[in-house]
Amino acid sequence: MNRENPAKHEGAQVAPHDERRRTQRVMLRVAVKLHVSIPGKPETIEAHTADVNDNGALLTCPENFEPNSRFILEHNGSRQRIGCRVTRTPNATHNGFLVPVEFDTAAPGFWHIAFPPTDWKASK
Repeated sequence: MNRENPAKHEGAQVAPHDERRRTQRVMLRVAVKLHVSIPGKPETIEAHTADVNDNGALLTCPENFEPNSRFILEHNGSRQRIGCRVTRTPNATHNGFLVPVEFDTAAPGFWHIAFPPTDWKASK
């Protein structure tokens, strides 16, 4: 089986973390609440997603978190909750921090969207 990334031959730039991603990522803004039990942090933090997949999300958040921090993420629309952890050091932006999180278990359907097929390409 050839594991080479096909985008490599089309001139696209693919970040190393995208090559090892388990599920497709989609840019989607969803309001979420973080329920936190970390000393020095508010108990509930309002945030939103920058992108999502079946295994987690990239959050835009007013608070910074250490890698491996754990909290409960709540989807504001559905009120569904899921445990998650911060996978790496968040990046600071003018809107707060980009916090990458991974769900405790994969949760297809958590975001209530249909992900495009893995071989889908945008029309040119």
